[in-house]
Amino acid sequence: MRTVRHPTAAKIVRNRPRRGAAMLDYVLVMGIVLPMIAFVLHIGPRIMNLVYEMTSVLISWPFM
Repeated sequence: MRTVRHPTAAKIVRNRPRRGAAMLDYVLVMGIVLPMIAFVLHIGPRIMNLVYEMTSVLISWPFM
C-alpha cells in the first residue's frame, strides 16, 4: 500500500540565506574561546599548586 504525500512535500527548498553564519562562528572562537584558553593557561599552574598544597594539608593535618 502506497502512502500519499503532500504534493509540495518534495519541493521544500530552504530559502533562508546562510550568510554570516561563519562570521558568527569566527567571532565566537576569537571572542570567547581563545581568551578563555589564554586565561586557563595563565592561571592553571597556580590552581594546580593550590590544589597540591590543600591536599598536602588535608593529608598531613591529622599527624600534626
